[in-house]
Amino acid sequence: MLNSLQPPFFSAIKDSRRVLIAGMGGGFDVFCGLPLYFALRSEGMEVTLCNLSFTSFSPLAPHPLAPALTEVTPEFRVSEGAYFPEYYLSCWLGSQGEIPRVFALSKTGVQPLLAAYRALAEHLSLDTIILVDGGTDALMRGDEVDLGTPHEDAVSLCAVNELLHERPELKTYMVSLGFGIDHFHGVSHWNVLEATAELTRAGAYLGSFSLTPEQKPVQLYRAACEAVFRQMPRHVSIVNSSILSAVDGQYGDYHATGRTHGSELWINPLMAQYWCYELGPVARRLQYREALMDTLTMSEVDQVIRTHRESVNIRPHHALPL
Repeated sequence: MLNSLQPPFFSAIKDSRRVLIAGMGGGFDVFCGLPLYFALRSEGMEVTLCNLSFTSFSPLAPHPLAPALTEVTPEFRVSEGAYFPEYYLSCWLGSQGEIPRVFALSKTGVQPLLAAYRALAEHLSLDTIILVDGGTDALMRGDEVDLGTPHEDAVSLCAVNELLHERPELKTYMVSLGFGIDHFHGVSHWNVLEATAELTRAGAYLGSFSLTPEQKPVQLYRAACEAVFRQMPRHVSIVNSSILSAVDGQYGDYHATGRTHGSELWINPLMAQYWCYELGPVARRLQYREALMDTLTMSEVDQVIRTHRESVNIRPHHALPL
């Protein structure tokens, strides 16, 4: 009875053996995958972490696995307090007795990122890729009033969706953690729920589940975040500190970091829930997906999004009817 009420996401991944959890939007998005990382590891799966990086790591890794891909290790020489969350995560995992397998992807257009994911899938013999969005703006299709910060999310979606066409045996999913965080960037969560309803009708919504304080994976997630925040005090993650506030039961305009002072937050219980989707249908909702496919740089990605926004009718803003 209880198993039959589990979200379909768990049934979908139960036979996975070699899983990549990848932060799709850069920054600290990979940290939003840590509760899943620890949970799947405890089930005996081989799980590797990856993140679209905002750090220029080329001088640190002269021999990358692919032009836009490198493995980040605790042996990197990084200046104290530098913005490099992947490095500090690798160090923390090593200090906990984990094998610190963390990869970083360059901030590029779709084609270089596709080549990087292709190399990583082959290198790790992956059977499953889970993209993780810190927030929910990866669900914006392109004609909403505000898209949040769509560039990195869209490139990641397109690259992995194209890899799925090349390797149809791969299982690919997108999960988001942090419902309400993108209020900070002007996103209407009416559109997030609209997208989830649409994906439900397409059979692509795989349910949601909550993170609670007593869960061991959540405790490890908190420990990792707090350790890395201490190493990067000027760059405390707004996304992850907000999620942890929601896990603790905070609500409304609650600020866990001084970085958000002067803005209005919406900390809420749904922020501590994973929302799970089949990746392909999410990618196909993206109205400018085809135009992105040949991009090589983020400048080209930006131009594609600007051109698309100028060519479509922007829909009216809808607020949640609360």
